[in-house]
This record gives sequence, C-alpha cells and structure tokens, in this order.
Amino acid sequence: MSVDAFFFYLFAAITLTGAVLTITRRNAVHSAMSLILSLIGVAGLFLLQGAEFLFAVQIVLYVGGIMVLFLF
Repeated sequence: MSVDAFFFYLFAAITLTGAVLTITRRNAVHSAMSLILSLIGVAGLFLLQGAEFLFAVQIVLYVGGIMVLFLF
C-alpha cells in the first residue's frame, strides 16, 4: 500500500469517527470536541489533495475560530 493511500484511509477514519461521535454524544462540549476531530480529518484530506489554502482555512477558521468560540 502506498503512503498516500495509507494517509487517505487514516484521515477518512478520523473524519468518520469524529462524525459518529458528534451525533452520538449527549454533552454539547463532548460533541463539539468530536466535531473538531472530524474537521481536522477533513483538513488532512484537503492537504492530501494539494489544497493547502483550504487546509489552512479549515484549521484556522473552523477549528481555531468557530469551535473555540462555541466552547467558551
């Protein structure tokens, strides 16, 4: 298996795990933390596609901004 395929499956598993945990958690803070995990997985998939700008926007805007605003 190539390195690209390995990282694709890794980020896909992170994204799916975070998505499932987001909708199954009862606590809003735990759900938000799971959403952060899912968004990081999506950012990794953007990076694999060569979309570095979307990767940076995903991390800075969504994970860094919106989720921190929600948690605090």
